[in-house]
Amino acid sequence: MSASLRPLSTGELLDKTFTLYRRNFPLFFGIAALAQLGPFIVLIAMTGIFRSANTQHTASTAVTVAITGLVTLFAYLAATMIAAGLIQAATTFAVSSLYLEEPVSIKSAYARVKGLVWRSVNVVLSVGIRIVGGLLLFIIPGIIMLRRYSLSVPVAVLENLKTRAALKRSRQLSEGSGGRILLVYVLMLALIWAVSLGTAWVLGLIFTPQTLRQSFAAQMVQQFSSFLVGAAVGPVMTIAFSLLYYDQRVRKEAFDIEHMISTLQSAGTPASAAAAGVTA
Repeated sequence: MSASLRPLSTGELLDKTFTLYRRNFPLFFGIAALAQLGPFIVLIAMTGIFRSANTQHTASTAVTVAITGLVTLFAYLAATMIAAGLIQAATTFAVSSLYLEEPVSIKSAYARVKGLVWRSVNVVLSVGIRIVGGLLLFIIPGIIMLRRYSLSVPVAVLENLKTRAALKRSRQLSEGSGGRILLVYVLMLALIWAVSLGTAWVLGLIFTPQTLRQSFAAQMVQQFSSFLVGAAVGPVMTIAFSLLYYDQRVRKEAFDIEHMISTLQSAGTPASAAAAGVTA
């Protein structure tokens, strides 16, 4: 049994999150960067289209550019949602393999995502709608939704459950640990925001606001920086909630014992088969 499989305090869970992230940075960065390439390319195209729209002087050309820009915008939103589903699913599988001390690579993590992309996207959308809707209803309901459904993606991909079942299972696993889940979420979000704002501050020292508005090259640097930051720190949230998923299962369902028995049975099968062959 992996030594990791035991109930973790919040501090231990955060420490394990950053340790896992630091030791496997190329893996997590590669997973996120690969999925974000599509939205990044569409974003560059969209920037070029809107810059072109500002230079058009004929009505017909301006309308054509506007329609093209609108189509590109929808393509960007769709690509972003698919990328989010891909990243969360593949990162969850990678964390699961590392946590259970199994071999993993970018290729193997994405191989396990096959057939689960739309499910992951659907879960992300369903949870997002519930949280945003709750936040619009005087904030508190949104916080409740966040506490209930933050484990939905790990549940959906690791237990192969459809959206409704995954939401129900997440609510069951998170029951009684809402404060802990919320604390982890706030800390991870603060980290991501801090890195993003720090990058924006550095860019602000390099480029003036006027340069960023007028220079296509400066805009490309800004977008590429956002791409790198997203690929670098975006997976941290998913890592934390994947570990939290396993920790909740250890606490509520004795998953550590279940995994130990499964490992011993798997290890004993070849030995039993060999013994049977010798006896025969």
